[in-house]
Amino acid sequence: MNPALAPSETLRLRRPNTRKDPRLDPRSRLDVRTKLLYAAGDIPNAVKQTLAALFGFYFYTSVMGLPASLAGLAAGIGLVWDAVIDPYIGHLSDTSRSRWGRRHAFMLAGALTMGIGFWASFAPPRGMSSTSLFLWLLGTGFLVRTATSVYRVPYFALGAELSRDYDERTSVTAFRGFLAVVGALAAGSLSFLLFFPNRTAGVDPKLDYSGYPAMGLVFGGVMTLLSLVATAGTWRWRHAFSGDGGTGAPPPRRFFAGFAQCLRRPSFRALFASSSLFHLAVSMNAALSIHFLTHYARVTESAALSAFQLAFFLAGLAGVVFWLRVSRVMEKKTLYLLGTVATAAAMLAVFLLVGEGHPLGTGNVRVLLAGHALVGFFGSTLWFVPPTLIADVIDEDELASGERREGSFFGLYSFGQQLATGMAILLTGVLVERFAGLVPGQATQAPATVWRIGLLYAVVPAGLILAAAAAALPYRIGRRETAAIQSKLDQRRAAFS
Repeated sequence: MNPALAPSETLRLRRPNTRKDPRLDPRSRLDVRTKLLYAAGDIPNAVKQTLAALFGFYFYTSVMGLPASLAGLAAGIGLVWDAVIDPYIGHLSDTSRSRWGRRHAFMLAGALTMGIGFWASFAPPRGMSSTSLFLWLLGTGFLVRTATSVYRVPYFALGAELSRDYDERTSVTAFRGFLAVVGALAAGSLSFLLFFPNRTAGVDPKLDYSGYPAMGLVFGGVMTLLSLVATAGTWRWRHAFSGDGGTGAPPPRRFFAGFAQCLRRPSFRALFASSSLFHLAVSMNAALSIHFLTHYARVTESAALSAFQLAFFLAGLAGVVFWLRVSRVMEKKTLYLLGTVATAAAMLAVFLLVGEGHPLGTGNVRVLLAGHALVGFFGSTLWFVPPTLIADVIDEDELASGERREGSFFGLYSFGQQLATGMAILLTGVLVERFAGLVPGQATQAPATVWRIGLLYAVVPAGLILAAAAAALPYRIGRRETAAIQSKLDQRRAAFS
């Protein structure tokens, strides 16, 4: 027995179960097939986030006529619910003793229900009153967010368990980020072309209700199918680690104690604060994307809007490949900071250069294409770096506590994201109605309203993103620190093997 270990640590130590299949040893390299099957499971998350951000707020305010403040309130309440349940789902997953594994039982349940909820959110009956429409948005929001949380949190926790190697973890998250970009690219570009084609000159096809239920049905089916593919494709990993929890729901005091222990890690606190600020910013930006392009940049053609999505995500794909190679010689924290600062700079540039009376004017499709491509390329670091930073924090926590809490850390991380997103949508709804003065369903808005939409779309989010970069500075776990932690953990595991 290693004298450096306290006796209590021997009771909490969790070891990989690799007796039946040595390929499940997290110290080994993963084959490409496993990475691809696992990565396919993030496409549903990307599809949901992309389409909800692009069309959710616009659909309910401009198509259905729901006041922006009520749309923001419903979405905000739903996202707060999402934020509240994410940490508990992660904790339940960590302590689950299901015969289907700690992660896969939850992933399966979420996969089977997320598509239905997504379709329903874009298929409210026509002619509903504002109150009924508000309740429909609220109810379907609860359904789709609960289902995606039950799937998403254990799914991300599983990714942290697949490898303990510093660079291999980055590779796993890069595969996941790459396919997530593919999913977002398909959803963002094909949605305009397939469901909102330009049929009549001068008529905005996005104001046609009929395209939205069809879009929800098709992409909801895709979400369910691919989440099942990822669940089945990683099925042999379902018992790779043995849990140390009880059989069933843990007592609330244990959950809150674990919650507090996660936040005791300074690097995690820095990442938690930074990520929350970043998601607050990009959620405000995304919620106003179509409003900005329609009223501020004066681009309404579906082909152009689809091309913007294509440029953004194709450049993002190239960025994932490029930055993955760079990550082998550059610290991941540096990549994260680079992505945040570049994104903020791009937002400010759009506000200053594009628009009525600005140097590049309105309707300049080529400039906007280039801008979307630049943001996609530099911002792609933020699609795969944060989860691998959390995986390194989890190792640090295991060294200190003797426990692995992937679900708790990713649940808490998701809590910050969802809470920030909920606050962003709530604030956006109120600000668009009360500050900008947007008139729902009206094709032409007042000049002051247009300018304020630009302000809310670009300047406010850019300031928040720069604050996110500053919040990440205290993160201290780099390549050298991770190697030292891994060496100590390997010694500990060897002592009890």
